Amino acid sequence: MIEELIAWARLDCLPAAQRLGLRREAAALAVRHRRLRTHWAEHIAQTRAALLAAARLSAAAPDAPRRAWIMGAGLLQDVPLRELLDLFETIDLVDVCFGPAARAAFRKYSGRVRCVRQDVSGVLEDLSRDPLRAAPAMPADAWCASVNLLSQLPLLPCATLLERGEAESAVERYGTAIQQAHIDALGSVPHACLIIEYAQTRANAPDEVLLPGLPEHLVADGWAAGPRWHWPLNPAGETLEPTGRTMQAWWRSGNAGR
Repeated sequence: MIEELIAWARLDCLPAAQRLGLRREAAALAVRHRRLRTHWAEHIAQTRAALLAAARLSAAAPDAPRRAWIMGAGLLQDVPLRELLDLFETIDLVDVCFGPAARAAFRKYSGRVRCVRQDVSGVLEDLSRDPLRAAPAMPADAWCASVNLLSQLPLLPCATLLERGEAESAVERYGTAIQQAHIDALGSVPHACLIIEYAQTRANAPDEVLLPGLPEHLVADGWAAGPRWHWPLNPAGETLEPTGRTMQAWWRSGNAGR
């Protein structure tokens, strides 16, 4: 509890996000990252490798972008910043909460790294907004990456609406629209990378696909499938039923595959 309070105090958070509890969630995640550093090491390494592979493909394209726009980078644990700075002139770290590591990077690489506080869903300030109209556009001149973010975007907005008494079916449609708007925004830029939680895994049980139909949609829209890997999210002994995630990377480089 004390660790989370300290982590909470060290975060810089968008006010609308803080009102919904995202600062508290980010603090808990930061503490959990430290506690499970060894257990999650392979997942972090795989995420960094996928981002770097996607960035290198875009950097080698004829219309190579000179700018990176990386969403979900507020804690900076799974972003290979030094390597990406070899590929891009400037990097925007985009999130609703920023921790000490991201702010230190901003100071260290002054003029090349920025911390951009932005709600990429566009609904946190006003949950009555239509998610399909609210999501802000992404910069077309940048390599845009969404890092383990898609499944997280609807969680607290949807939880808040349920607490307000909204019907479950309506809230489910609302959450799906938040995710669809994020995918559509990424799909509108020529260079992109999307890292998602593809399936939930349990011991002695079939995998549960979390976003049915999404891979087919991405392929039809010109995305290429990158690597998959396993994230042992909940170690044995931490929960009654230890679960994990199958992760999946997707990318596009210029007009390839479109």
